[in-house]
Amino acid sequence: MQLAKQFGCKTIVTGGKGPINLVGAELKKAVSKFIEQMKPHLEIAEETGVTIAIENHAKNLIDSPDSLRYLAKLCPSKHLGIAFAPYHLPQDANILAALLRGVIDSLHVFYAWEHGNGCMTKLPKEEEQLQMPGRGKLDFAPMVSVLKDHNYSGWTEIFMHPFPRGVPILETTDQVTSETNRSRAYLDMILKKA
Repeated sequence: MQLAKQFGCKTIVTGGKGPINLVGAELKKAVSKFIEQMKPHLEIAEETGVTIAIENHAKNLIDSPDSLRYLAKLCPSKHLGIAFAPYHLPQDANILAALLRGVIDSLHVFYAWEHGNGCMTKLPKEEEQLQMPGRGKLDFAPMVSVLKDHNYSGWTEIFMHPFPRGVPILETTDQVTSETNRSRAYLDMILKKA
């Protein structure tokens, strides 16, 4: 966080820590324990002006809608928040919008990213790109409406994972720029309609 401060970086995204596949009271207790473990880090975050945004990620303590709700509800500091990744959640636009509405005050990063056909195996580029907003089946309009209704002004990242990791999403810089701008135009269009 000291290095992030030197570079003017205001947000760091990371995962949670703790057991996985918990539900109900056990999940709430584990999220509470994780937040307690974060307190020394939050002191440094507050000193440096950095926010730690926890991504809901598969095979992680913070991976489910309930875990996100508990994180938002129990959060003791504005320097701890959520990096909301629709890819790792149920691919239902209304469920995602309702969840986003419930955690919006803790939102620091919104990944404009859907599951499509996934990113864990080799797929044709056209199928990989179904992770991009406006390419796959997920309607981003309900989520964008929530963001607009709450005047969200945090980070939004148009995102996808190619396979294998580390390769570009398309062959040339111009193609990558064009694909990203296509998704941005889709998001701009639904933002104007919201």
